[in-house]
Amino acid sequence: GIGGTFQYGYNISIINAPASYIQTFMNTTWLERTGVPLEGNVILLLWSFTVSAYPLGGLTGAVVAGPMAIMWGRKMSLLMNNVFVIIAATLSGFSRMAKSFEMIMLSRFFTGVNAGVSMNIQPMYLAESAPKKLRGAVALTSASFTALGLVLGQVVGLRELLGGEESWPFLLASNAVPALIQLTALPWFPESPRYLLIDRGDKESCI
Repeated sequence: GIGGTFQYGYNISIINAPASYIQTFMNTTWLERTGVPLEGNVILLLWSFTVSAYPLGGLTGAVVAGPMAIMWGRKMSLLMNNVFVIIAATLSGFSRMAKSFEMIMLSRFFTGVNAGVSMNIQPMYLAESAPKKLRGAVALTSASFTALGLVLGQVVGLRELLGGEESWPFLLASNAVPALIQLTALPWFPESPRYLLIDRGDKESCI
């Protein structure tokens, strides 16, 4: 969950705190490039594109989640899904250094792809792997981790932590931490028995 639906909630939250700083960064960057400042409505349009890139990425992730789950399996798909977040964290973390607000837009798209994949594959993996008696409770943890992500994103986004004017690139890049935790822990977990039996026809591994 920490590298799955937690990321969905967390990445919704963290974009709110530095909104004014990112808009200022967009204006400053454009001014340095062209010598002309952006108008207020253009800044708002660019910010809208930045925010909209996340659900657009989510749609893309949701579309590719099914083929990924069948081709690579549930566990490997969740592991591979972290690549999108690490790319996103790198782009947003270095965006101010590179003086490129386009990197933030692209980063939000990749973050959305990660969310779209995890929102589909994590519940599938949990439901297929949990014992019958615990299946309902385990499946509900997807929603719990989303809520946890939302809360923690708000906390980390406080100005006293990473939501300040100087630290907002680190805030946007902080989603790499849950990804690294999942990359460390998930390889020790078993693959989905249903995937092994039905998709791969490996009855021995399933048992």
